[in-house]
Order: sequence, then C-alpha cells, then structure tokens
Amino acid sequence: AGECHVHAGINGNELAAQARSHPDAELYVHPECGCATSALYLAGEGAFPADRVKILSTGGMLDAARVSHAKQVLVATEVGMLHQLRRAAPGVDFQAVNDRASCRYMKMITPAALLRCLLEGADEVVVDRPTADRARASVQRMIEIGQPGGGE
Repeated sequence: AGECHVHAGINGNELAAQARSHPDAELYVHPECGCATSALYLAGEGAFPADRVKILSTGGMLDAARVSHAKQVLVATEVGMLHQLRRAAPGVDFQAVNDRASCRYMKMITPAALLRCLLEGADEVVVDRPTADRARASVQRMIEIGQPGGGE
C-alpha cells in the first residue's frame, strides 16, 4: 500500500505539542496525514475543541481559510500549502504543524513544465490495468473528500 511520505511524516506527537502551544488556534489536517487520527482523538478527549479541528482536502482548506474568523490556524499538510492559504486569508496566521513537511517532488512541478506537457503532450504517465484497478478506490475516495474544482 502506498502513501504520501510527507503526510505520513506529520505525527501525532508534533500535533499534540503544537496544539498545546497554540490553544486558541484552529487546526486544518489533510486526511492523508499520519496525525489525522490524533487530531480526532484530541478533539474527542476535549484536549482541543472539536469545532476547531477540521479534516480537509487542500481545496477544503482554501475554502475554510476564506471564511475563517480565526487569528491563527495550525496546518498539517505539505508546507507549500501555507503560501496559498496566506494569499486566501492574509489576516490569518497560518503555521505548519511540521515545518519540515516539504515534498521535493511537488516542487519539481512548475508552471513552465506543466505548460510544456500540455502543449507537447509530453511526459504522459501510463499505468497498467491491474495497478489502475487497485488504485481506483483510493482515487475515488480522494475525489469524494475533496470538492472537484476546489483547488485539489
């Protein structure tokens, strides 16, 4: 079973420490994060107010940021998301749960590289049928969690 190494590396201990250090913050957690269960546990145990814990896709995080009244939000996902959140809600202090949660592979995707792929039809990824069949349920679940067209 595959997983995102960046999300898997954001753990419950870091989340709990950040929650204790920022008791008034909201918490946005990507569902693939290793700390998602810990976030729900903290909310369930009353260690962090349940109404401030949000398990969200990246598009959901942007939507929530645009309407948030929070002064501070702890974010458990890849740190590149902080830039988009800060642009969406400049008055909110967005902080990473783990400031080392950076994906070098995502950083390789640039607008110029994407444009080249689209114009030239280059770098197409072909997945064999058995692999596609095994991955389909996970991809469909990600689509269900997110909102198509919402920035995912």
